[in-house]
Amino acid sequence: MENAADAIKIGFALLVFAIAITLTFSVVGQARMAADAVFVSTDKTEFYEYMEGDSIQKEDRIVSFETILPTIHRYAKEQYAVTIFDNTGVPIVRYDLYTEGFMANWNEIIKNLDSGNQINQEKAKETYQEVENRLQQVQSVVNKELNTNKDIMYYIGTKTSISNNSKELLYRGKTEDRVSVNVVAPWIGEPDTDTVKRIQKDMLPNDTYVKDYGANKITYYGKNLLQYKDKMFKEKFIEVTTTGKTLTDGDDSIETIRGNKKLEIIYIMQ
Repeated sequence: MENAADAIKIGFALLVFAIAITLTFSVVGQARMAADAVFVSTDKTEFYEYMEGDSIQKEDRIVSFETILPTIHRYAKEQYAVTIFDNTGVPIVRYDLYTEGFMANWNEIIKNLDSGNQINQEKAKETYQEVENRLQQVQSVVNKELNTNKDIMYYIGTKTSISNNSKELLYRGKTEDRVSVNVVAPWIGEPDTDTVKRIQKDMLPNDTYVKDYGANKITYYGKNLLQYKDKMFKEKFIEVTTTGKTLTDGDDSIETIRGNKKLEIIYIMQ
């Protein structure tokens, strides 16, 4: 009889314990949901609305250089593009797999533009046009913000300047008379594998990256972004329209485009 009573007591204790555990988890879960709701409601980026083309986003935020760094480090993995501008609308640096793929194949673009093969020429012009269309959409947002009229392709290189400066660009990675060509381009590393190397070179003063093509070597000149570590930047998010085509390097795809929209993150120095 005593054993039965003890068993009932133990069973009752276990039931009370189970109820207590269930209530504890329930309370913790509700608290977690409440905390998440509060966090989301105070996070401005949760409510960003992307814009088409050159439509300006209604609400921006001012961020420090430290905030930009994690965004740069994730750009290749998450397949968005980042462009940093100074306070006059001049591009400081751009991170984008498609643009980098274009730069890595600079010598091939030049060869095709200069060739007598109409198919190769059209392919090179089409690739260049895709890069130009994306960048012009980004620049138009900055021009409207700063009331300027910059042409970002001046800092990339036009089809004519690519051909005219081919030797200097191929052997040195920049021109002597137009150092500004080197502001955004050319990045000559492999887009899929050398992104970390590029970021490292862009951080330190006078740092360079040399790409050996066998017959010649091209030097990439880092942008020394740490000189802006005390600056503040206005952050803008837009979506640009793309053709949906994929630029390829032999058998390897340089960029896989998801749909016909691409996220562009723009930072304008204040």
